[in-house]
Amino acid sequence: MKITVSHSGKQHAYRHAYSVQQLGCLHRFVTSTYYCRDRWPDRMATLVSKLDRALQKRTLHGLDSNQVIRKLRFEIPELWYRNVLKNGSAAEAAMFQRDARFDRWVAGRYTGQSDLFWGFQGSCLESLKAAKSAGQLAVCEFATAHVTAAIRILSAEIEKHPEWAGTISNLHFPDWYRERLEQEPIEADICIAASTFTKESLREVGIAEDRIHLLPLACDVEQFKFVQRKTDGPLKVLFVGGIGQRKGIKYLLQAIEKLNSPNIQLQLLGPMPADETPLKSWSKWFDYLGQTDQNGVVKQMQQADVLVLPSVFEGFGLVIVEAMATGMPVIASTHSCGPEVIREGTDGFVLKPDDVDGLAEKISWCAENRKQLKEMGRTAYERAQEFSWGAHKTRLAKLLTDLPIYSKRSKE
Repeated sequence: MKITVSHSGKQHAYRHAYSVQQLGCLHRFVTSTYYCRDRWPDRMATLVSKLDRALQKRTLHGLDSNQVIRKLRFEIPELWYRNVLKNGSAAEAAMFQRDARFDRWVAGRYTGQSDLFWGFQGSCLESLKAAKSAGQLAVCEFATAHVTAAIRILSAEIEKHPEWAGTISNLHFPDWYRERLEQEPIEADICIAASTFTKESLREVGIAEDRIHLLPLACDVEQFKFVQRKTDGPLKVLFVGGIGQRKGIKYLLQAIEKLNSPNIQLQLLGPMPADETPLKSWSKWFDYLGQTDQNGVVKQMQQADVLVLPSVFEGFGLVIVEAMATGMPVIASTHSCGPEVIREGTDGFVLKPDDVDGLAEKISWCAENRKQLKEMGRTAYERAQEFSWGAHKTRLAKLLTDLPIYSKRSKE
């Protein structure tokens, strides 16, 4: 079976394409930007060490660059607005346009030449249609829950906490782009869900159970080194991610306020929202660590005792696995990968996003049971290994054998 993988940005698509390649199935990987150090004109960039280091964020060791097709022009407007003009809203609008333009380009040129087309949410509607017309099995992967669930859940959150409305992302889409997101799972032969939360959101809009397959995301666990925690001093509670109500930040702050303990220290790590106003009245309850790169995230994780991610709307929540890989238990919400990854009371705890009393109770337990918390960190580390990219490849191989095209070819 030969597979075409198509993604307009980066996310985990490079890793996924590499897994497909390792399974001997990769026909081509089509993307917007990819740094091929062994190809012209990219070789010129290797002569400038600073530029080379920066561009290596857009490459993956082991992925055969001869199987990569890229078209940078689709991404240039977004990069310009985001990195040069520092205009987030314009960058987001450019990203929507990037997805649509990339999709049309792929649909016209790179479907129909393999057995299976694998696209990603937001950038594959026309490609899915073209793939089906050409006799390919059309697959769409959903790293986050369906847009209908996003609008329903996050709109309700704004009604409950209107002062936090300006901190909520993943809600406002142009009508034309929202319609794309709504139509993609309908057009796909197979939908790939990163979590049961995502899977349920697809079922809610009428996607049949047999068309949805669960494939959890994976983590570079080797980059998140295990560190033994101490059992004395204040309990360091860490939050990592965009600091806004989509991640349930108000519920976490309410839990910390409820506990009002000098032995519990909340640390927030990640980008501040455009509207920081609602956070100002809570400033006494947290320490802001700023925004950092992956090395900085690893360092802060290794110094904390428990990660809390009470997300209201999440697709997977990769930070959960990353934190566990460093030897840290996690308290996560049911609207994430928490129910699949965290074994209750063994690696951490899972709660409803708005369960402030329950969250306060679990944080208090962590503060009062430091030795048990340390042991939970060890089991969390072991559990995280089950979500490595090697484990992802094994899951992917099993998933592919379950697809209709594989069964048909096996009979032939």
